[in-house]
Amino acid sequence: MEVKKQNMNTADRFQQQDRVLVIGGGIGGIKTALDLAEAQKQVVLIDKANAIGGLMTRLDRTFPTNNCDLCTVSPTLSETSRSQYIDLMPLTRLAQLTGEAGHFTATLITSPRYIDLSICTACGECHRQFPEWVNFNPGLDHRAPTCMRYPQATPQAYSIDIKRCNDITALSACCPAGAILPDDSEHQIQIHAASVVLAPGAAIFDPKRLDCFSYGTEPDVLTSLEYERMMSASGPTQGKLICPSDGRTPEKIAWIQCVGSRGMQKGAVSYCSSVCCMFAIKEAIVTKERFKDSMETTVFYMDMRTFGKDYERYYERSRKDYGVQFVRSRPHSVFRKPGEPQLTLTFASAEESTLNQEHFDLVVLATGFHIAEDVRELAKQIGVNLNCHGFAQTPGFHSSETSRPGVYVCGMFESPKDIPETMTQASAAACRASAHVQAIQAEEAPDTDIIPERDVTGEEPRIGVFICDCGENIGSVIDVPDLAAFAKNLPGVVIAKGVGHGCSRESMNTIEKTIVDQKLNRVVIGGCSPRTHETRFQDLLRRAGLNRYLLEMANLRDQDAWVHANQKSEANTNARQMIWAAVSSVKKARALSDNSLAINTDVLVVGGGVTGMTAAICLADQGYKVFLAERLSMLGGTANLIRFTLEGDDVQAFVQDLKARTLAHSGIQVIFNAFIVDHSGMPGMFQTGMQVGPQMFYRQIRHGVTILATGALPNRPDDFLLGNHNAVMTQLDADALLVDSPQAAFGWNNVVMIQCVGSRQPGNPNCSRVCCQAAIKNALKILEKNPETRIFILYRDMRTYGFQEDYYRMAREKGVIFVRYERESPPRVQAEGAQVNVTFTDPVLGRTISVMADALLLSTGFVSDDESTEDLAAIFKLTRTSDGYFLEDHVKLRPVDLSRPGFYLAGTAHSPRLIRESIAQAEAAAARAQTLLSRKSIELGAAVARVDSKKCAACLICVRACPFGIPVINADGYSEIDPSKCHGCGVCASECPAKAIQLMRFEDDQILSKLIGLLERRVA
Repeated sequence: MEVKKQNMNTADRFQQQDRVLVIGGGIGGIKTALDLAEAQKQVVLIDKANAIGGLMTRLDRTFPTNNCDLCTVSPTLSETSRSQYIDLMPLTRLAQLTGEAGHFTATLITSPRYIDLSICTACGECHRQFPEWVNFNPGLDHRAPTCMRYPQATPQAYSIDIKRCNDITALSACCPAGAILPDDSEHQIQIHAASVVLAPGAAIFDPKRLDCFSYGTEPDVLTSLEYERMMSASGPTQGKLICPSDGRTPEKIAWIQCVGSRGMQKGAVSYCSSVCCMFAIKEAIVTKERFKDSMETTVFYMDMRTFGKDYERYYERSRKDYGVQFVRSRPHSVFRKPGEPQLTLTFASAEESTLNQEHFDLVVLATGFHIAEDVRELAKQIGVNLNCHGFAQTPGFHSSETSRPGVYVCGMFESPKDIPETMTQASAAACRASAHVQAIQAEEAPDTDIIPERDVTGEEPRIGVFICDCGENIGSVIDVPDLAAFAKNLPGVVIAKGVGHGCSRESMNTIEKTIVDQKLNRVVIGGCSPRTHETRFQDLLRRAGLNRYLLEMANLRDQDAWVHANQKSEANTNARQMIWAAVSSVKKARALSDNSLAINTDVLVVGGGVTGMTAAICLADQGYKVFLAERLSMLGGTANLIRFTLEGDDVQAFVQDLKARTLAHSGIQVIFNAFIVDHSGMPGMFQTGMQVGPQMFYRQIRHGVTILATGALPNRPDDFLLGNHNAVMTQLDADALLVDSPQAAFGWNNVVMIQCVGSRQPGNPNCSRVCCQAAIKNALKILEKNPETRIFILYRDMRTYGFQEDYYRMAREKGVIFVRYERESPPRVQAEGAQVNVTFTDPVLGRTISVMADALLLSTGFVSDDESTEDLAAIFKLTRTSDGYFLEDHVKLRPVDLSRPGFYLAGTAHSPRLIRESIAQAEAAAARAQTLLSRKSIELGAAVARVDSKKCAACLICVRACPFGIPVINADGYSEIDPSKCHGCGVCASECPAKAIQLMRFEDDQILSKLIGLLERRVA
């Protein structure tokens, strides 16, 4: 790959063509920018707000893990601000975009902040003197002249609404740094860009338009986001749940779904907003976790649309483990009767026709999303077409491509979606945008902020212990001041104190300053998981002049506060032992150096379906050599069986073109009949062995990264006479039949479709995602050929998320009859000659109905290719979910990364999904692969095995024990381990009888010290 060198600090950096303009600083825009920056592509990231982060920074927890969002997203926000490849421009909007793909000119206008970022320290003095000027949540209090949206805001500085400030002199005088600029003004700049990514997000429906729910007049009626802010530790009540009307603690809370979505109210949009169901379930669970049986939670819903990976399990857990109540109903109104403290909610349940009333302390409206008018104007200005709902119009198979070449889209502006789908599409947009940009290796410039590393060898331990309260996550369970006082008395500890949100920039600056001022030589952080935060604190140590490995983290959140939330006394005792263990361990910590390894830039893609071919083409077009291994003798996978999509796109034409491009590409070598049999190596230097062809010849591929796109299998359960009667078929069978033999449908007078066959049940507990839209598609196709056909769709929940809802409505309008059934009472099917008799109960009529069906179409969805994924997981040492799909590294932030570095995942090997969604994942996996392939070398860290030659007896035990075959007996007669090849598994260290091998970062004395600290009992 050709890499251009350039000084990233030159004054004319904005005039270079090789950059991507990303519009929108929400989590989608941030992810796009980070992926491009990691691939050494220059980025300009703009946002009209004063700080980046978007909607995600206002959330308290995210489903299905219930993690704290601020803890999850803050490392990402900080990473964006400090990347040398990203120019961050908040308070900036696009005024004009001219040119074409590869040669755009963008005119940007930056609004005045009235604060000098180079001087502002975010000390908060203006907030302390004018506390009413700080806004932490929209809707529950008014925006103030000075606004910092959340503790981890990036950039970490305030902004002033000059129109509301009536005494600028007093405001200026309160700033000790003199950072306030009363005469600041708007400025304009022109930049050149090769491509553009639109990530402006979506706006939330304003329920004030609806008079039936009393929003805006009754303070105890909140939106989901307002409730989220109230539950958040950084919110207006610091996480304390109250009734805004009188401050009392609520005992009964109701959630009303589909407010502003699915066209049920005046001014509502017709589509499904996709995320509201999971949003409500999460809030109900978090509420129950905090208040247990003292809180009653009820969700009123139309269809429960938990269609994502493991979302159905989350839904079932909310019912069975937490006691959340679900009522299938369309609530009529919410009001407060005179003199009553509670709200009255009126509704008619699906089982009853009478109007019911129930009282609640709080009512939460699950509001949907729409595209704001200013975003529509932006699209019009750029020349990007919008669909009928105002979202960016994209072609059938490529969700990140807009109508203007070189301009791409991701996130909510493309369609309503949750965080994992947004992150996936953001990476996909980065992949598409990067095709217009060459990688640029930034010249290394000395970082004046980093103090030269201090040699602490021989010094007595001077340990600093810093404990995060992480708002409610830790502070609500663990007594942080008491824990800090305990830690201060431990041997070797010089200072111990609480630091609030330890990952916020203010807290990190405090820790860094303390390290320097107190001449600390080791640091313990008591807070969140090292898996997500260790790198940030290691970087902090380096900036403070310490080796990055003189750090120990005690995971108080995951391993104590979350686990023992109901046993506070025991949790505090456990926290003391964890801090003691961390202090004991860090005393033995040594300064270590990282190891690096040159990268092989070839790529192995496993699976030759649409997903695998898309990933291969994306990477081959960027100049990488790709080996595409397919176990069958043909490409295309399950897509070969599909004729058209719900929207009418020709799948076969698309697949045939994709096959032709794959086979003709000079950068792709397709290996048919390939079975993976062995694997070794490390990221950037893998070796994978496979048996190929009819003769099963052995072949080994050397490559730097691996993308798994092995797909899933169409499910064919032994239910409802499938395989035993000619009238019974799957939706996949019917899809082909209606195109290949359309005359068959002309004889169908009655057609019955049964949903959730083989899904949402033991053995395959999750939703197969594609079934509802497949049923709607085939129903509309049948009616197109024979409008007189009577079609019954028997369903548990219709999960036509996003714009699929339009087709669901169309099917109802065309006369398709939808009848709901419960899992406990499924339909019954009996053979009656050439027909089948389908018997079911209509819950509205309360009657049993029988239909003599000419065709019975079963929506069977997908199951994991268990045999294949089990073998590959064992060979590649990867983890799987309980239902056989590969498990991603992080469900929110790294949805296509696998837990093993250098491995990426896409398509239905991840979970059931549509072709369009699989292609987005393929492009995302390609983008993530480029972040590794673009480097000259990969950092391996310091966790490698070292041999003490004086102790080694050359007994060969380590040579035999190492699963990777790394140790050898050298010419001097002792074992030698190449640090560039060592995987850091520690097997050799544990097996060596002479204790001649130590695994760095996990040496014996350090482990033993930690155990002593953990198991000691201190007398108070």
